[in-house]
Amino acid sequence: MSALSASNSINHSQLALVAFFFLSFAIFLYFLKKINDKTKQLSRQNQLLLAIQELDRVILTKSVTSIDILAQEVVDLAQEKLGYFFVTIALVDSSVNGIRRVAISKTPGLENIRQILHLPINQQIVPFGTIDNLFIKAINDHKSYSSPQLFDIHRGVFSQAVSDQVQKTLRIRGVFVYPLIANNKAFGVIAYGSGKYEKDFTQFDVSIMKDFAAEVSRFLDHVLLYQNLKETSRKLAIANERLKIIDQLKDDFVSIASHELRTPMTAIRSYAWMALHKADVPLSEKLQKYLVRVLLSTERLINLVNDMLNVSRIESGRIEINPEAVDLHALIKDIIDELYFSKSQEKQIQFVVLEKQVPKAFGDPEKLRQVFLNLVGNSLKFTPNGGKIIFDFFSDGQIVEVSVSDTGVGISKEDLSRLFHKFSRLDNSYTAAATSGGTGLGLYISKNLIELMHGRIWASSEGAGKGTTFTVALPVATKDRIDHASEYAVKPKEGEAKPLEPVAVV
Repeated sequence: MSALSASNSINHSQLALVAFFFLSFAIFLYFLKKINDKTKQLSRQNQLLLAIQELDRVILTKSVTSIDILAQEVVDLAQEKLGYFFVTIALVDSSVNGIRRVAISKTPGLENIRQILHLPINQQIVPFGTIDNLFIKAINDHKSYSSPQLFDIHRGVFSQAVSDQVQKTLRIRGVFVYPLIANNKAFGVIAYGSGKYEKDFTQFDVSIMKDFAAEVSRFLDHVLLYQNLKETSRKLAIANERLKIIDQLKDDFVSIASHELRTPMTAIRSYAWMALHKADVPLSEKLQKYLVRVLLSTERLINLVNDMLNVSRIESGRIEINPEAVDLHALIKDIIDELYFSKSQEKQIQFVVLEKQVPKAFGDPEKLRQVFLNLVGNSLKFTPNGGKIIFDFFSDGQIVEVSVSDTGVGISKEDLSRLFHKFSRLDNSYTAAATSGGTGLGLYISKNLIELMHGRIWASSEGAGKGTTFTVALPVATKDRIDHASEYAVKPKEGEAKPLEPVAVV
């Protein structure tokens, strides 16, 4: 019994040892498989990182901006680095109402297939209406799709027979389609073709395709944005050139038409004046009234022609600005002397100059004379009989301001911003109060001239019936500015400078 017991004891020990050995071996194999899976996973992850790194390199080093060429770089990179049988990219193309393939990887063997398909890549278009095509589904649903059938990405382009022949020849067992999305908008798809069935793909394999698609979205979105900006810039450049041509034609027309109009208008004015003042026969009161109207209307047309010529010359850069030190007190007094007997006495308007010591301004005296004649002419027009026009001066050492204030009809706050625009006559009492018409160009011309002299001009009014103040601000004529006056000068863009037509205060 003791020998038998000893024998049984040995057998149990051996069995336990064998069981322990097999258990240990099984655990070893389990962990070995885990390590192997992890190694494969790390290897695939490393492939993805290398592919993404290569994508970034393409972005930084490639000067080509053609989306088709860069898409080809991407699919070749994916096929080489990630090991898929083929990779293809298709982009939304609204001009063909579908999704157009732009690239497919240069996988060995695909050249023969292209000959079977008889359709170049860039002509393989899936219409938007082909809703069963996985490209369209991925675009519409913003989600990925997979299928064992190659025809599911060929629907609407090739017949099933042709697609099945291609799949059989290439031994493709699965296609995986991912949308390319940027700013919540799908602009294309990337599709991977594999010799493996979908069931053979691990979750990690799927995440590799998804992550690479996200990187491709980022990459191509930047390229498309740059391409769109470049195309927009090209179109804008063409439009700008056309606008320049149209603008030049407009300037030429205005200049020619104005010159052609001024000659007969001057003749009409002269004959009307002669008929009114030098007639050799007595004129009836009615006829005199008609001749006065002809004379005034002709004067207004001539003024309009002059203003149009001035606008044309300013806008086309055909005038010059020669700044120097200008005594604004003296300039204003000269203008008052010129207008006092010719205009202000007719309406019994009083000119008031506030004597304040200010430094000389830096500007073109001829152009400043034009500006202040416009401003004073405005005040004369819109100030009723017995009113005042007051000239005030201010300086802070950097700029000199001259304000021209009147006791006229004033301007509403809503209309102030419209004053300095071309043809900006106001449909209110400010315009209605004028005893003679205006072109609506005088203030526009004044603003452009002052800005060419690096100054500012603006208007202020407390409202209807409270008068208006126009203020001109110019740089002080410092020694440095005077010594470098040529640097502030404005010369004509081409040809000789044209003088401005004189301002007529009516």
